[in-house]
Amino acid sequence: MLKRVLFFIFFLLIGKVSAEVYRGIEYRKLSNDISVIFLNTNKSDNIFVTLCLSVGYSDDMEKSGKTELIGNIFKKRLEKEMNKNPQGYGVEMTSFVGQEQSLFSFYGKQVDFPFHLKCISKHFYGLEISQEELTREKEKIANRFNQSMELDKNKLRREAMRSLYWHDGFGKPFSVEELNSITVGDLKKFCDQNYTNNRLALIISGNIKNKDKIVRTIEENFSNTKKSEIKRLKEPAHHDATVSFEMTGSQVKFPYVEFYWRLPNYREEKSIYDDVEPFRTISPLALEIFLICLKSELKKSLVEELKIASSIIFDYSFWNYSEGNLRISVLLNEKKYSKEVEFAILGEIKKIVCEINEQKLIAARKELYKSADVFNYRTNVIDTMNWLSDKIGVGYDFKFLKGYQNLIKNFKLETIRKEVVKFFKNGPEVISVLNPKERK
Repeated sequence: MLKRVLFFIFFLLIGKVSAEVYRGIEYRKLSNDISVIFLNTNKSDNIFVTLCLSVGYSDDMEKSGKTELIGNIFKKRLEKEMNKNPQGYGVEMTSFVGQEQSLFSFYGKQVDFPFHLKCISKHFYGLEISQEELTREKEKIANRFNQSMELDKNKLRREAMRSLYWHDGFGKPFSVEELNSITVGDLKKFCDQNYTNNRLALIISGNIKNKDKIVRTIEENFSNTKKSEIKRLKEPAHHDATVSFEMTGSQVKFPYVEFYWRLPNYREEKSIYDDVEPFRTISPLALEIFLICLKSELKKSLVEELKIASSIIFDYSFWNYSEGNLRISVLLNEKKYSKEVEFAILGEIKKIVCEINEQKLIAARKELYKSADVFNYRTNVIDTMNWLSDKIGVGYDFKFLKGYQNLIKNFKLETIRKEVVKFFKNGPEVISVLNPKERK
């Protein structure tokens, strides 16, 4: 759920694709319920394609690893199948499986694209999984999880997320035991329930002369129009009190403190909790603009002036299907964490909220506007694809994304002040502390 760099950006960034000139964009909703976005470029022989699938960890309520297992096997199947092309052009695919989406990207010759589509549809509808393959993938996921849990920060964050999302599936920790209990039948059932046309979008970059032909090929190969509902549990309202917990670890020399707030998203869907939990009715755009100010101002205050901390890291996302969260990570200069330090940090946040001036908000709005400037000819087409795919994969409407920059430009500054004061009126929902273990 937190802001991240997509893993599917690879060597192509410095290869031929990065030199392509952006020439415009076209969106089509096909008769088989698949969305297609064409990013027109000046190249004629090569295309870069991303499959945006609105299926992620949130669809696996047991947190057993089904989504990642299927994503890994699906990627390998596609690579193997696509490279059987008799013309001999190799295809390398990268993938990313997130909380609410799975993204698969590949680069190839435009003439091979109909063949690629046949490969994709074959495994999209009828992914074959062997027991041996399933066992190997389980071992990889389990090993990666066990390695990640060797880091004290990851243990800390795991407990924080459990507390932040206590009721819904996102708060349930990943279980190696449940991973090992998954059968081939379980994966096929999960795939059948979630890999459907209405959750799939294709972003295609290249100088495609005959888009109608591409559309017909997609409609012919993806003829199964079965739909599936995207279900995301919304966490009920929490009590006003902040949940706090502390851990000790040998991997830090100074206390490491993290503050968590849940955030609204841009979908603006009403919830049964809206009357009792006001953050869902607060403008995400107001908060996103303000957080740019808060990040720089808090660093200036805590690191440079008060010298309470040596570093501050922000992680947040408003582009979620249900809700996101803000995590502010602070590495202290103090040898020991105390409530006085906690109050000082939260006091500085409230002070910045109350004292933020118009000039800084204007600068923050310009910065956000620039980051969303992905639809002009000066933008690298890969940057446009990455920006779009992350949001399309979660299920955002293309029309909204196309008009997002204008929303930023026309957003009233007085609304930002009003909204952020309302949001930060309450303290963080979770505070987690990693204290250095005392040495004898």
